[in-house]
Amino acid sequence: MGKITGLERPEDVPPKVLKMYRAVLELIEEGADTAGFRVSTVTDRAGIGKGTAYEYFETKEEIVACAVVNYLQQLFGSLRQILSGIGTFEGQLDFLLNEMEKQDGKKFCFLRFVHILTDNSEFSKSVQQKIESEEFTYYRPLVVFSELIQQAVDRGELREDLPVEYMVYSVFSHLVTYIMALTSEENHKLSAEKLRPFVKQGILDELCKKNVQKE
Repeated sequence: MGKITGLERPEDVPPKVLKMYRAVLELIEEGADTAGFRVSTVTDRAGIGKGTAYEYFETKEEIVACAVVNYLQQLFGSLRQILSGIGTFEGQLDFLLNEMEKQDGKKFCFLRFVHILTDNSEFSKSVQQKIESEEFTYYRPLVVFSELIQQAVDRGELREDLPVEYMVYSVFSHLVTYIMALTSEENHKLSAEKLRPFVKQGILDELCKKNVQKE
């Protein structure tokens, strides 16, 4: 097998590469700075030889970028499948909020991924380039959520006068607000538990068809 790109189908990823991916994700969850990773940091955690890493990757940066892309591929592939089986937009929203509450130690990891996908570092550009490729289209967050929101519009649940892309970003912004509250409850008087109804209602008030004011 040639060099890994991070865009392989999950079933085609070699076991040793999966071990490296898991090691990278564990390090990110623990708060490690991706810029400070060494190849040996990853391979030691994965329990494999350092030389093995270079059989599949050219650089440390490529290992980390591919691990992040693979994680996003699995995350949004799973979300697409689960959310499409929930019959209402409100039910889908409740599922997302519940999952965020369950993540525990992975909440910080989620915020790190948000940062990775939005900053201008060379590493982030590498990740962004991969997820903008044609191979990643099916798993792209904007594509996944656009399809779900369009289906909700077609069912008559959501407004038809707002662009679908805008509604996706509106949902994302509310969810990021909630995940930030979950990760920093001790610094705020309003707990995540008390904030959740406002987050949910804020999305529903803005996007639901029944909440459009009649002129």
